[in-house]
Amino acid sequence: MRATLTMLVVAGLIAGCAHRPDAAALQSVLQADRDFAARARVVGLGAAFAEYAASDAIVFRVGVGPIRGRAAIGESFAGFGNATLEWAPEAAEVAAAGDLAYTWGWYTVSAEGKSSTGNYVSIWRRVDGQWRYVIDLGAPAPRPR
Repeated sequence: MRATLTMLVVAGLIAGCAHRPDAAALQSVLQADRDFAARARVVGLGAAFAEYAASDAIVFRVGVGPIRGRAAIGESFAGFGNATLEWAPEAAEVAAAGDLAYTWGWYTVSAEGKSSTGNYVSIWRRVDGQWRYVIDLGAPAPRPR
């Protein structure tokens, strides 16, 4: 009896914590990620990564990191030269309060006729009504077949 009561209490707590994702918030963070990728194609990686970063953002890249703050993040792309980085979100989740979210997807880096792929995850926070990433990290990985 006691075990059943405990399980009912735990189930009630879990159900009380569950939330339905706000469809508008979910779409807005996905769009922010898409806009970020599009902006990188227009103004370059360093400028776009600095522009979309929260003031306290941290970026982790293979062989480099953590890189903290907008200026340092922007400067960290100086060595990319003519390389391109393209990405698109696959999915996202938004916290119940609607102020924190994450997106994840695939990226492709191309340089000197070669390309490599990987996964990324970006953690986003609403800052003055706009989504800004607070953490961005990527890991090389082959795309599934």
